[in-house]
Amino acid sequence: MTDGAAERIPPPRVPGSFALHPHPTSWTPPGWEVDVATRWSTGALLIEYTLAVPAGRLMLPRRSAVPAARDFLWKRTCGELFVGVRGEPGYIEFNFSPSGDWASYAFDGYRENSRSRPWQGPTPEVRVMPGEGVTRLVAVVPHQAFLCLLRDDRMPRLEAAFTLVLEADRGDLSFWSLAHPRAQPEFHDRAGFVADFTVPD
Repeated sequence: MTDGAAERIPPPRVPGSFALHPHPTSWTPPGWEVDVATRWSTGALLIEYTLAVPAGRLMLPRRSAVPAARDFLWKRTCGELFVGVRGEPGYIEFNFSPSGDWASYAFDGYRENSRSRPWQGPTPEVRVMPGEGVTRLVAVVPHQAFLCLLRDDRMPRLEAAFTLVLEADRGDLSFWSLAHPRAQPEFHDRAGFVADFTVPD
């Protein structure tokens, strides 16, 4: 089943700006909106999720005293990024929590052979900027994090999914993405990787 969003033309491009959409089965209060803006700076990809949610309706995990790599961040409000080589089954996943914690995994195929942080070097930085009706979640992902996608010293054509889990004040989770190819939320489905993703040399 698909909601048709995966067939939109032209596809979003990274760097760029675009809107995410809630999965049809998610409980989403009227008026909630999520936008993503991306750009490359020196040595890193900057991702800014803008969450237009009324004050007091969005639940954010408490800031960690020492942000670090942690599992299960997607159980609460959390930004995500999935990137894969077009035509190949493998991909990488990033999680960005308002707590400042992060996670990254590499897969050989659909949820297959998961392994953590498949690169050497700097780790992602995550910060949150809450406001009256608008919260910004900003992630800075080092360039080295994408080098595991290299093929013969070159970066092939990549495709990506930008996703987000939002926790409402009553505890409900809503699932946001560029495209929702399944009847139930499933961010790992490659049919949802609809953004053209470019990594600079």
